[in-house]
Amino acid sequence: MTKPVKADLSQRRQKMPTAFYYALAVFSVAVAVIAAEAITRLLSAEAIASSMLCAVIFTAWFGGFGPALLAITLAVLSFHYYLVPPINSFTWKHDLFGVGISEVPRLILFSIVSILIAFLISAQRKTTESLRRSRDELRTAIADQKRIEAALQNAFDEIKKSEDRLRIVIDTIPTLVWRAGTDGATEFLNQRCLDYTGLSLDEALEWGWASAIHPDDSAGILATWRAIRTWRTRGETEARLRRFDGEYRWFLFRIEPLHDEAGNIVEWYASGTDIEDRKQIENALRQSEAYLAEAQRLSHTSSWAWDVRLQEFVFRSAEVYHLFGLDPEKDAVSPQPFLDRILPEDRDRVSEMARRAVREKADLEVDFRIARPDGSARYVHSVGHPVVGDDGEVVELVGTHVDVTEQHLAKVSLQEAFDEIKKSEDRLRLVIDTIPTLVWRASPEGIPDFLNQPALVYTGISSDQAETGWPRAFHPDDMKGMLVKWAAIRESGMPGGLEARLRRFDGEYRWFLFQAVPLRDEAGNIVKWYGSSTDIEDRKRAEEALRESEQRFRDYAETASDWFWETGPDHRFIRLRQHIGATGSARFPPIGLTRWDAATDVELEPEKWRIHRAALDARRPFRDFVYSTGADRVGAARYVQTSGKPIYDASGNFLGYRGTGTDITATIRADHAEHALHEAQAELAHVTRVTTLGELTASIAHEVNQPLAAVVANAEACLRWLGRETPNLEAARRSAEWIISDGNRASDVMQRVRALAKKSTIERVPLNINDLVRETVALVQHELISHQVLLRTELASNLPMIEADRVHLQQVIINLVMNGIEAMQPVADRLRELVIRSLQDEAPQVLVSVADCGVGISAENADRLFNAFFTTKPSGMGMGLSICRSIVEAHGGRLWSTGNLPHGATFHFTLPVRADLASDPRAVELPAADASGS
Repeated sequence: MTKPVKADLSQRRQKMPTAFYYALAVFSVAVAVIAAEAITRLLSAEAIASSMLCAVIFTAWFGGFGPALLAITLAVLSFHYYLVPPINSFTWKHDLFGVGISEVPRLILFSIVSILIAFLISAQRKTTESLRRSRDELRTAIADQKRIEAALQNAFDEIKKSEDRLRIVIDTIPTLVWRAGTDGATEFLNQRCLDYTGLSLDEALEWGWASAIHPDDSAGILATWRAIRTWRTRGETEARLRRFDGEYRWFLFRIEPLHDEAGNIVEWYASGTDIEDRKQIENALRQSEAYLAEAQRLSHTSSWAWDVRLQEFVFRSAEVYHLFGLDPEKDAVSPQPFLDRILPEDRDRVSEMARRAVREKADLEVDFRIARPDGSARYVHSVGHPVVGDDGEVVELVGTHVDVTEQHLAKVSLQEAFDEIKKSEDRLRLVIDTIPTLVWRASPEGIPDFLNQPALVYTGISSDQAETGWPRAFHPDDMKGMLVKWAAIRESGMPGGLEARLRRFDGEYRWFLFQAVPLRDEAGNIVKWYGSSTDIEDRKRAEEALRESEQRFRDYAETASDWFWETGPDHRFIRLRQHIGATGSARFPPIGLTRWDAATDVELEPEKWRIHRAALDARRPFRDFVYSTGADRVGAARYVQTSGKPIYDASGNFLGYRGTGTDITATIRADHAEHALHEAQAELAHVTRVTTLGELTASIAHEVNQPLAAVVANAEACLRWLGRETPNLEAARRSAEWIISDGNRASDVMQRVRALAKKSTIERVPLNINDLVRETVALVQHELISHQVLLRTELASNLPMIEADRVHLQQVIINLVMNGIEAMQPVADRLRELVIRSLQDEAPQVLVSVADCGVGISAENADRLFNAFFTTKPSGMGMGLSICRSIVEAHGGRLWSTGNLPHGATFHFTLPVRADLASDPRAVELPAADASGS
């Protein structure tokens, strides 16, 4: 018992603060001073050195070397004071530095001895403490070793006792367990695994267990097992396992490696868990999601989820894309296309309300308008709910979009009716009591004070019971929610709506849509609330029925057309049903036959049918497959377009195909007729160009003669330069270059003439419209001169490029110029002037106009001017302007005419610019026109 006490005292001494040991040094010196003074007076002996040395030793032993140095300093000072006269006394002395020189060696010797002793004592103290700690630690380690040995022995005993229990546990746990060697062969299976599969241990060892795996899953699980062993890592997979009674159930298999101390895999352990119920739940969930999607599509309702932190949609139902008119493939990620669809005047309000819902962690309810690609506007009612995370912040907004365009239009119509009713009280009573809608009015506090006659008849209450009877007519389960929403609508001061069940006079409850709008006075204060109640019971029941529709009808709806059909695994028709409203008369194969049994083009197009039957044998979906069937009354073939998809049962067995068929005979025949019309128009345009070419022969000859005459003149000049005594080679070279230039110029003229006469289809190339106008003007120079017409061009510079056929556009400009020349032929009292202008409009498009000052266009002929075979010229065919309009429209442009004041007419046509070269139309500055005359 003594040794532990000493160790405890040592530990307490070590835990004393540092200041304590320095105070101990001061205290020990003070005690030494008192002892020295007492010995000197009582025994008349000089004990100062021994007493101070004792103080230093005491401090060094208990406090260490640092406090000992303080004790030495105080002891030297005390020794010095003791030797100041009168010596051998600690009485008050006036001369503190009066020590004799003979006493100095004593002080120095005392200091050295004290330091040496203090150092030795402190070193001894540290050594003693280290030995004491080592002894205590050794005793503790020996005791711990004994406890560990005892614990290990107990553990070994317990493990030895629990081996049988472990075997029992492994065999009884509701999990299949087995062990495999490094080569993957099974070495052990628990009893539960053997009982479940009905295999014996000998049958299941090594690779025998694979016989219990479903044949469709066997290859996959073996491949996964090989991959796990190859990558030497843990893994899991799913497969169907055969029970002893032959039933297959889904299992989740997890595989873990066991490593030795060097990190090498020595064994593999695996477990199997029955997940058949989870699989069935997942299948039911997928079917439920399909029903929900179909119900959303039919009820024009869509759902979405917005991640507040990522600032992106994490879920959007298919109906969202349909509502906004977007492609789910192209616009699946970015929220910007959805935001762009919202009208600009509603966009900021919707964004702010969404931010406020996140900021205030409150529900979102907002109405806005969207612009669809077809130019129509839709009204959307959106409701959102914030989802708060563990940190108390909103992490998601989830909600729905509802297309309320019809309701909005009805509400607008109702508002217009209210405005009209406001002007006439009698008419108000008549309209409200005759419309097939329950109409009501309430005070600003929400208390009903008026019900129209249909509302009174429906609920069976009298007009004086409206205040108390109307609220009591609501279903008890809907009463609380209705009052809360009605209060929220009144508090917002905005139009709103809610749904609730209303009791009929016979006690039956039916669903109604209640909508309310406020009536304000000139100061903006709400004076009344007007509302309507629409019976939506049938819609509610339809929505419920739609949610329970079979998968077959969802497939039908996705490919709805003239006919619905189904085929069996042998591709023979087992069901045919004509779609309501279908007008196609093509003959579909009877029940029991295949598609190619009734087709008439199997031998005519064998490759098409080979590919189609190969797709069916591969069980791939197909779309828009077209084939011909029996002839109609006049003997012409009829055409069917069909689409289909393969269907499977819950077990994955192929059942056949489902799809639709459409009679497209009219479309095919229209395409054939349109193709023939285009060919006729192209032939007629070619004839017109050749006819115009004959009229322009003189102009062509004039154009060709000019470069030829220049060639002759330059050749003669070249000969003169070469014929000199000293040939001027530089001048001759210039003349030769001019000859080449004039030759190319003549060649270009001929190429343009050949292109104009050539019969060809439209070949679009990048063109500058101003260059095209200048080239065309050169072709009609002779006609302008012979008819004494002044041509002026005002062509805007820096016009963007267009993509068009050069020859066809030349034909259009030549036709318009020739028409203008002929229109000015009777003019004799004024200058015959023809003006060609070009500029860029705001579309962006290039605009070209040809204006004359001729006889103009009469009002009765303006509407028929571009009709085929209509002409105002005695010798005209009536096809020129019709062909010109066809050419311009084929280029994506427009041709029209306007009258000039006081004389003449102007023909305009526009052409779209190239998208990659178009400038921002807001940045285009039209420079001054380039005017030139001919």
